[in-house]
Amino acid sequence: MSISARNPSINNMFWEQIATHYRAGSAHQFLLHFNVQDLLYDDVYGYLPAMPYLMEQLNVLGCALVIGYNTAQGIIFPNVRQWHQTQQMLEVVPPYEKTGVFHFQSLATWLQGFRGLQGAGDDEVPPDVARRRINAGLAIGKLHEDPVASIEPSPSEELQIKLSELLRQDSVKVGLVINFLEEFAPNHPSLSSGANDARQRFFNLLHHWASDLDIRRRKHIILLVTQNTFDIHPSLTVNPEIPVVEMPFPDYAQRLQFIEHLHAIHITEPIRKYSLGNARAREELARETAGLNLFGIHDIVRQAALARQEARGELLQNYRQQSVKTFSHGVLEVSEPREVARMQGPSHVNRAIQEIADGLKAGDWRRIPRGMLLLGPAGTGKVFIAKLLAGKAETAFVQLRYASQVGEVAISVNGHEGSYERNLNAALSFIRGIAPVVVFIDEIEQASPRASMQPEHWERGLPVSLVNAISDTSLRGKVIWVGATDRPDLMPAIFRRVGIFDHKLILLPPTPFERAATMEIFCAPRTQESIDYQAIVGDARTDGVTARDLWLIMQRARNIALRDRREQLTEADLREAVDDFVPDYSPEMQQFMGLLAMREANSRAMLPDALLPVYQEFVEGTRIDKTKINRRLLELSGVLGLQV
Repeated sequence: MSISARNPSINNMFWEQIATHYRAGSAHQFLLHFNVQDLLYDDVYGYLPAMPYLMEQLNVLGCALVIGYNTAQGIIFPNVRQWHQTQQMLEVVPPYEKTGVFHFQSLATWLQGFRGLQGAGDDEVPPDVARRRINAGLAIGKLHEDPVASIEPSPSEELQIKLSELLRQDSVKVGLVINFLEEFAPNHPSLSSGANDARQRFFNLLHHWASDLDIRRRKHIILLVTQNTFDIHPSLTVNPEIPVVEMPFPDYAQRLQFIEHLHAIHITEPIRKYSLGNARAREELARETAGLNLFGIHDIVRQAALARQEARGELLQNYRQQSVKTFSHGVLEVSEPREVARMQGPSHVNRAIQEIADGLKAGDWRRIPRGMLLLGPAGTGKVFIAKLLAGKAETAFVQLRYASQVGEVAISVNGHEGSYERNLNAALSFIRGIAPVVVFIDEIEQASPRASMQPEHWERGLPVSLVNAISDTSLRGKVIWVGATDRPDLMPAIFRRVGIFDHKLILLPPTPFERAATMEIFCAPRTQESIDYQAIVGDARTDGVTARDLWLIMQRARNIALRDRREQLTEADLREAVDDFVPDYSPEMQQFMGLLAMREANSRAMLPDALLPVYQEFVEGTRIDKTKINRRLLELSGVLGLQV
C-alpha cells in the first residue's frame, strides 16, 4: 500500500474539489492556477509532472478519451512510456537493481505503461495497482487516430470545429486539458473589443462550453490551466460556471512524503549519505522546505548531493530565499525566524505574542488577531518584533513589498504592463499556500500615495488583490498581517477598517535601564572587559536613543578597536562612539512620532510598562490622555512644519 493510500491527508485536495463538482454534476469546466508546473503523486504511476498527472486523473474519473492542448504543441495524446522516461531522467523512480529486477512499485508502473502501449488487457496488470489504462478503449472506432491530431497548433477554426465535435458526441466521455491558457485568453483589452479573429472566437467558445449543459450531460470535462490568473482575461475568473481551483504548494505531509520517497529509492549513495539523514532529519527538512514545491525540493537535494553535504542549513536557506524572491520578482522576501524565537522583546510585546502563539497552538481563532500594527519611531525594533511573533508561533515569515519598494524591471505580459500586480497575485497565492504565516508589511504609510487630501482616496494606489486578501476573514488564524509604521497619520484608509488591525503595539525608545541591558547584550561577545553600561548609555544625554542606534554605536566602537588593531572593544571605545553619535531625528521629531503612535493605542497594555519622562505626562494610571497628546502634536507640527 502506498504512503498516500495509508494517509488520505496527503492526497491532492485540489483534485478532490474537481472530482466532487464533477460527480455531483454541478460543473464540468474548471480553471486551475498557481503551482501548475510541479510534480504530483499518483498512486499507480508515482510522481508525475502536472500535465500527465491531470490527464491520468481524468482517466480515473472515467474519461475514455483524454487529450491535452496548448498553442506550442497542439493536440497532445498521453504517452505513458514518455512519462516513465521523464521520471527516470528526474530519478524519481527506483532504478534497476543489480539483479536486473525492478522494485515492485517500479515494475507495476512499468507494466502499467508499457503493456498499455502494447495493447495488453487490464488483467495483465498486477491487481494491487489495477486501473483502466488511459485511452485503452480507443481501438473501437479509432478515435485516437482522429485527424484532430494533425491540425496546426494554433487555435484555428478547424481545431475549434474538431474539439466542438468531440464534445458533442456521446459515445465516449472526453477529458480535455488546455494548458498555458494565457496564450489564447490573455488579460488584454483586445478580447473585449469585438475582434473577430480565431483567438477571439476560441475565447468565446470557452465561455460557451462552460454553460453548455449538453456537455455536462455527456459527462465530458474540461480543465483550463494557467500559472497566474492575472495573466488571463478576468471574465474567466468571474464566470460562475467555471470554478477556480488553486493547485497549492505542497504542505508538510506532501513534502515529507516526497523526501521519504527520495530516501527510500536511494537515488545515489551521496544523497543517502550526505543529504537526507535519519528520520528526524528528514522531518526537519520537510519543515524547513516550506515555500518550495516538489521540484524545488528535488533541486536542493540534488545540489546537496553534488556538494556532498546535507540539504539544510545555509545551502537550503539561500536556495529558499532566492527561490521565493525570484518567484515573486521581489514582492516577497522569506526569512528564518527560528533564531529570533530564542530572544525576548519588551514585556508588553512578550505578553501579546505569547497570547497569539497559544491561540494558534490551541486552534482558538478568537485569540488570534487578523492583523497587528507595530507603531513607533524608527529604530524601535518593528522587524524584530514581527520575526519574534513568527518564531514564537512557529509559523513561516515573509516580508511583503509594494511597488515603490520593489526595484524590478517592468515585465510586459500579453502587452499588459502590470508587473507588480501580476507578481503580487502570485505572491498572495504563495502566502495562502504556506499558511500559517506571518506577513510583514513595513512602512505601510508608503503602500499608497496620497492622491488627494480626501482620506477615502488614500488607498487608490493599493492593489485590489491586496485589499481583498487583508479583508479575507477566511484567512484568520492562517495569515497574520503585521504592519509597521512611524507615521500612522499617513496610513491608507483600509488599515483603519474595523477588524483588520485592531491589535496594536506601541514601541517607544528604551528607558535608561533597558538601554544599558541592550548594550550589554550587543557588546558581550565582543569584549572581555567589565563595563559600566549604565554610566555610558543610562543618563539623560542618551534619552531617545533606539535599539538600532545602540547597535550602530556598538559597531562604531568595534571599528575604533579594530583601527587600533584590537579585537576586543573597551569602555573607552564605547564612550568615544557615544560622544560622536548623532541620532537620525531631532528630539522633537522623535517625540512627534512617539505621540502619533500613542494616540493610536486603545489600551494601556499596548504601551511599554516603563516610559521615558517625555512620554510619562500623557499617561495617568491606565488612562492615556489623548487630548493632551493632540495638543502637543499640534505644537510639534508647528515647530517641525508638518501637518497632523
